[in-house]
Amino acid sequence: MPTAPIPDLQNTEHTIPENDADTAAQKKQDQINASYYFRIAKHFRYLMVALIGVLAVFLVVMFSTYRNEITIENMKYFLRYIDTRQAEKSATTNTIVYNETESIVRLGVYKNGLVVVGYDRVQIYDLTGEAILNIAQSNASPQLAVSDASLLIYNIGGTTFQVYNSLSKEFEASLEYPISCAAVGNSGTFLIATRAMEYRSVVYVYNKNFEQIYRWYTPDKLVMDADFRDGDKEFMIAALGTTTEGVCYTEIILCETDKEEKKAQFRIEDEIIYRVRYTSDGGYILIGGKAIYYYNAQGERINTVSYSGYTPTTVDTNGTLSYFSVNKNIVGSNYEVTVTDQTGKVLYVGTVYGEITKALLHENALYLLFDRSVLRISLETGNQIEKEISANCITIQALDKNTLMLCYANETRIIDIDQFFFGEESKEATE
Repeated sequence: MPTAPIPDLQNTEHTIPENDADTAAQKKQDQINASYYFRIAKHFRYLMVALIGVLAVFLVVMFSTYRNEITIENMKYFLRYIDTRQAEKSATTNTIVYNETESIVRLGVYKNGLVVVGYDRVQIYDLTGEAILNIAQSNASPQLAVSDASLLIYNIGGTTFQVYNSLSKEFEASLEYPISCAAVGNSGTFLIATRAMEYRSVVYVYNKNFEQIYRWYTPDKLVMDADFRDGDKEFMIAALGTTTEGVCYTEIILCETDKEEKKAQFRIEDEIIYRVRYTSDGGYILIGGKAIYYYNAQGERINTVSYSGYTPTTVDTNGTLSYFSVNKNIVGSNYEVTVTDQTGKVLYVGTVYGEITKALLHENALYLLFDRSVLRISLETGNQIEKEISANCITIQALDKNTLMLCYANETRIIDIDQFFFGEESKEATE
């Protein structure tokens, strides 16, 4: 029986396919990399255990040594050095429904959240409708002053005020005499205007640590309004006085918190200034009963826009844009609306129809709130777009560049500007 030849295994050449060689090399490199990263992970684990141990020892020592100094008030004070919670923007709801607050007095926007202030409660809602701050607080006549740093609530004609962030009430105080106005700066500095036994007006300025750093007083003038310049190192006061003949005048005082000497001080005769705002370049805008006055950073008046003898029905400024409306007819609801920039240049003059309940200057547009509609006026083209809304809207607020809030007594509706005003259902208003 024939048999197959036995191969010579000793002299046979053995080869590994090229792709198998690459795989082996890759596995070897992966093992080297895994070993390297394993050593790094082990070192980080040791470091983590060490840090936890140090933290435990630190807490034991601190609580043992300073047990009597650790109070609820000190913990609240500690919160101001934490980057306070920003209201959630990633998920939004079309409607925010208020809870627990029965009587809504003031509504505003703080850190992209909705501030709801009643006679017995202060709340902040994020855009998901969750109450991220909910504090029982009595306020008989609350007013809001909001900045990037803080939320100040004070009682006009009352004696109490509070300072909040998104997490808690940071500070609360009660004064001996009624509060006439207040202001808060973007760095957390704030001022309170009140009076004293020997002075008709006293202004107290506090830094972000709630320490009084400045005081201004006058025996014969009433503080009407105040505002901080960016950086909070300078602030402005409008104080109303009368001459011996009984004629009103307003004194404008520019103060610096680190200097006793006034930066500037002048009078506007025969005028009541009741609103003051700094502009972005250090100038300022004064709103009076007869006109709006515009000043540059050097304190020079650069423009005056008169109401032409009419009494404005609505007037406001945000430091960038200013607006007023007048009714030039004896009867009817036709209002002439004027908008200017921060130098007093007129950007828009036009007529609207209906009783204006609120106005909002936002980006490059003016929004006018009526009983059952909201009107958007473009300051670039003058085009008017009107949209119907439910009746009894209290106010309109700007949340961000593209979003507005329509605030009612029991809810706030969030609207996208482009979708709401430039959608298919929007209509051009007749001018």
